[in-house]
Amino acid sequence: MMQPLNVLMLGGAKRVSMARLFTETAAKLKYNARMYSFELGEDVPIASVAEVITGGKWSDPSLPRQLHDACVDKKIDIILPFVDGAVEVAAEYCRNNPMVWAPVSAPEICHAMFDKKLADDMLRRHNIPLPRVVESGEPQFFPVIAKPRTGSASRGIKVIRNIDQWRELNLDHDKYIVQEYIQNRREYTLDCYIDHRGNITAISPRLRLEVVGGEVSRTITVDLPEGVEIARKAIKVAGLRGAVTVQLIENRDTGELMLMEINPRLGGGAVCSVYAGVNLPYMIISDWLCTYIEYMEATPQVEMTRYMQEVVFGPDKKEILKFEF
Repeated sequence: MMQPLNVLMLGGAKRVSMARLFTETAAKLKYNARMYSFELGEDVPIASVAEVITGGKWSDPSLPRQLHDACVDKKIDIILPFVDGAVEVAAEYCRNNPMVWAPVSAPEICHAMFDKKLADDMLRRHNIPLPRVVESGEPQFFPVIAKPRTGSASRGIKVIRNIDQWRELNLDHDKYIVQEYIQNRREYTLDCYIDHRGNITAISPRLRLEVVGGEVSRTITVDLPEGVEIARKAIKVAGLRGAVTVQLIENRDTGELMLMEINPRLGGGAVCSVYAGVNLPYMIISDWLCTYIEYMEATPQVEMTRYMQEVVFGPDKKEILKFEF
């Protein structure tokens, strides 16, 4: 007999494939997964596979109450955050409401990872390889890249190629982290999972082949032992739990591999790792059940490419229309 499992995605508007994988995996574990997604509006693609619950922005003071009402009303078991702003919200809510669980780190760890300066300082103290950073004053090398301390999807990033550009921008150094800009580079994403006991159960490296709007559109799993060890050390140093995305950058001129950033949530391209043998939905459900999870390795050279598929809504923005001839 199938048991109920109610899952609330936060900001899962476009994560249709992951929702389907979650439902299919749950069924094999004898659970009937009912998917929900908390969104600003109802007319989002996830509505094709999940019930949409509308609410405020992640910074809305009333959001904790809205989230609690949704969890009580729908008897939510698991919360899955898919965007940066939702991760700390989920972590804080589950800390205060232990009947609901999320595969995320403690709120203070999430906060540190989303502040690029705090994360850089902490990882650098433990000798994690990172790009050179400009601590203060004018850079002594160029080009450099200035990233807002908080933010995602490449928003607000500035590449500065000389001292004149630097002086013209007149950046507020306290609001940015300024790093060496590596022009001839490869970028890797490592989809990781760490169970509630602190056991690392997956580190799946993949090369980012194409990126659109800060999110991968083509990616391929690769064998990257050095990158796996960098991610393993960073995970242990930071005390991370749950689903984690580690971003690495390789200087193609020197072969040096460095950590770029850590996002303490599922990555947009994690579907590729699932198809390569790293069943992240299985790990999440097993972790919720407090059962043992064996380490899973991804098969190299599994490639994922994305395409556009439309979801068409009627005038009421609720009904999903089907083509009829």
